[in-house]
Amino acid sequence: MRRGYFFLLKLFLIIVCLGGALKLLAFLPLEKAPLFLTGKIAALQRLEKGVENWLADFAETFRLVAVKRGRDRQYEILYRQQRAAETLLQAAAYENNRLRSALRFQRGYSGNLIPAEITGRSADQWFRFALADKGTKAGVRSGQAVIAEQGLAGYAETVGADSARVILITDPLVNVSCVNERTGAIYVLAGKDHGRLELKYATQHSDIQEGDRLLTSGHSYRYKKGLPVGVVARVELAANNLAKKVAVVPCVDLSGLDIVFFVR
Repeated sequence: MRRGYFFLLKLFLIIVCLGGALKLLAFLPLEKAPLFLTGKIAALQRLEKGVENWLADFAETFRLVAVKRGRDRQYEILYRQQRAAETLLQAAAYENNRLRSALRFQRGYSGNLIPAEITGRSADQWFRFALADKGTKAGVRSGQAVIAEQGLAGYAETVGADSARVILITDPLVNVSCVNERTGAIYVLAGKDHGRLELKYATQHSDIQEGDRLLTSGHSYRYKKGLPVGVVARVELAANNLAKKVAVVPCVDLSGLDIVFFVR
């Protein structure tokens, strides 16, 4: 790149010097010049005029390019500012829709709910517990069920004045009594690692299929009846051929949990 710039600079200086030299020829009286030089001087003067016009065109082109680059920089700045404003607007719209959806859910729910936001997660125990920003001051009590718009998320374990630790249903120590919405059969749903659920006590004769929805059975002091818990994702026969291994996906997206409700 530098060699190219130096070459253009040298070429420009040569042209300027040549133009200056030709400019001096304009002051030579052709009538006093020798006859054999008259034609050459006239040709050089025409060349000088052409070089002068070329330099003027070059200067104008250079000016227009500089103006265009300046405008391009301004347009780029304006474009970035517009993109930043659009990003902020989209974030505000998402937050507005999220809060409106939570408010509609709370108003349409039959029981009393305490809304809260998830403020903390543990990286190594992401699917075991979460921290919410409501506590005893807002009416939260230990043992209360915690739900999201899609269904059951967990329960309140340790509750402080302004925060609560929520144990998620995917914690391996959590068991939830549930009912198959299609057949009415009662099962126990247990948490598994990496955000999964597993159905317990499904025999080889159990009528359970992929796509079956599992709801809380109500056979618990903690969870009211009818809360969506999970959907059967895979059914296969165990190695002993006496039971079925049933994998269940939670109804609530626990990986992106943000707004929850404590059930009074």
